[in-house]
Amino acid sequence: MKNEAAQIWIEQALHDLDMAKKNLEVGGYDVAAFLAQQCVEKLLKAALILEGKKPPKTHYIDVLAQIVEVPQEIFEQILPLTTDYLLARYPDVMGEPPYRQYTRSIAESRIQAAETFWAYFQERWL
Repeated sequence: MKNEAAQIWIEQALHDLDMAKKNLEVGGYDVAAFLAQQCVEKLLKAALILEGKKPPKTHYIDVLAQIVEVPQEIFEQILPLTTDYLLARYPDVMGEPPYRQYTRSIAESRIQAAETFWAYFQERWL
């Protein structure tokens, strides 16, 4: 791949995924979920760049995935990440601190979704 702009997005996405895994190990389940969301969002924006499109200024994975026409089975796996952009960060969204709402199981499922999308991304765009 020779697109430097896309490469920057990919590099940060993979760093986010690595940090998500590290937060899982220290009990930062809310942070792990948020970083998994960030990984997929950034990979989707890289995909748009690779397709010659300008990524919209949005954090909604569902919107970005629809633009690049992600297959339904992949879309369904990454869709839950959309809400983690807000839920994992803001205590006023759920009425209590996010860290109380996120479990290891939830964080693991979000990381798995990001890993699944990374594998799909490599197959389709790299």
